[in-house]
Amino acid sequence: MDKDSNRMDELREDVLREIANIGSGNAATAMSALLNKPIEQSVPNVRLVPLAEIPDMLGGAEKVVVAGMLQLTGDFSGYLLMVLDFDQAEKIISMVLGEPGSRSKKMSLHRFSELDQSVLCEMVNIMGGSYLTAVAEFLKLRVSPSIPYLCVDMVGAVISVAVAETGKTGDFAILFQSELFNERERIIGSLFLVPNEKSCNTILESLGFL
Repeated sequence: MDKDSNRMDELREDVLREIANIGSGNAATAMSALLNKPIEQSVPNVRLVPLAEIPDMLGGAEKVVVAGMLQLTGDFSGYLLMVLDFDQAEKIISMVLGEPGSRSKKMSLHRFSELDQSVLCEMVNIMGGSYLTAVAEFLKLRVSPSIPYLCVDMVGAVISVAVAETGKTGDFAILFQSELFNERERIIGSLFLVPNEKSCNTILESLGFL
């Protein structure tokens, strides 16, 4: 039984890894088109994580981050969060605009100009859409994302908003982590797919976990 159980765990991990490979590949292709230059990707990390562990994974509940949020509707509902450190957010802006720019040191959204915020929202669309397309196509489920919502807040507050907005949630999120890079910069971001309780079961069934 243990051998069979281990084999099933390996198969499930393979499925998640394949979804992550497709998603990161989609993201690299979209970024290359946006920047009109080659963008490569690292081997992505993907796994199911308990919601309670997410703040510690991101540096603690009180750490201030830049977060983009997409509300999801369709065959599964919930939120997709893209969480970035400030230096990673500024790298994205510099890569897209071609210059580092001058930004205040305020730990708020006012740190970024309207153009900066537009760039970050577009990155949320690209990264979030790339992984959502991979999830939906691989699991044969339909999902539609909202326009992105951008905020600067503590990790604990960001996660709490997603949990509260999805109502009664399941106990896990799907974490996608990978690097996109060119000859000058590396972008490291964490994306969390946070489904509501009903959608948790839908996703787990599609993955063969139930």
